[in-house]
Amino acid sequence: AIVLSAAATDAEARRTRSRAPATDERVDTRDNNTLCDGGMMVTADDQVRGCTALIKSRRLRRENKATALYNRGNAYVAKNDFARAISDYTEALSLKPDYAQALFNRAVAYRVSGNPQAAASDYSSALALAPDDPDALAGRGMAYTKLAQHEKALADFNRALELKPDHIGALTQRGHAFVRSHQWARAIADYDAALSVSTGDVEAIYGRGVARIYSGSVLAGQTDMSSAIMVDSSITARMTSRGIPPPQILTTGQRTAFAPAEKSATPPPPVGVPPPAPPPPPAPAEAAVAGQPDAIPAPKGETAPGEAPATTQDKPAEQEDAAEPAKPPYVSTMQPIP
Repeated sequence: AIVLSAAATDAEARRTRSRAPATDERVDTRDNNTLCDGGMMVTADDQVRGCTALIKSRRLRRENKATALYNRGNAYVAKNDFARAISDYTEALSLKPDYAQALFNRAVAYRVSGNPQAAASDYSSALALAPDDPDALAGRGMAYTKLAQHEKALADFNRALELKPDHIGALTQRGHAFVRSHQWARAIADYDAALSVSTGDVEAIYGRGVARIYSGSVLAGQTDMSSAIMVDSSITARMTSRGIPPPQILTTGQRTAFAPAEKSATPPPPVGVPPPAPPPPPAPAEAAVAGQPDAIPAPKGETAPGEAPATTQDKPAEQEDAAEPAKPPYVSTMQPIP
């Protein structure tokens, strides 16, 4: 009896050890559907693994396979593997041609990977399925900007903001467009609106700094640019590549790429509203009063009868301005996108 009991105990111990996992390993009990759907607790690699298993399943229906390909494409985007993402989105669209989300995400992958022409085409296809999508409009506007089709880009940004006035991307990108066209006041207004929604938008902070410097608020502009650089040290290079380099002080012999706009630049009046009439010219200071003889100027150094002695405060404004050295204007080698 003792021998049989000991043998039974040993056999049970062996079975228990075979079922128990190793202490340094974890068993992933999540199924492939859960992994492929993604989420906060699913890594991009796990999502790729789960979707791949579903795609290889022969029992998967056509529509479900398109969804799995779309989800795997999203995982590849998270891994910055845009070529594979585009391939998955394309295969998903071959199974489901009206897949608006796949069209939109493929457009994003094309735009980020440097193919703005294909991106604009996909955004247009997505908008054909969902005409009032502000995200697709803002994305296509960015693609048009890279294609130097600035009027189309501005129209898309305007339409996106009509649909969603607090769209951060459209506000920031339209602000960039206004900077490139030297409309400083409008650019600052858009950047302010974007920052009222998201105070940490680095591109809006940097762009507002550039616009402020050109509009005459040099100190405020420099503060904005410094704040943006402290958050993102690559912001200057990124904005320069988009046609918005940092302003530079004019030095002797330096040529300017464009003349700075006036400090009081304001938006033009609405269509159909005539511009305000210019003020009447001031009356000449030495004009004779009706019914009185012309005044005879006093000799140099003397005072005319009934006239107060001249003081230093009576110097013409031209002389006071001439006494101060002119400050060098801020200019830039910024080349607007042709």
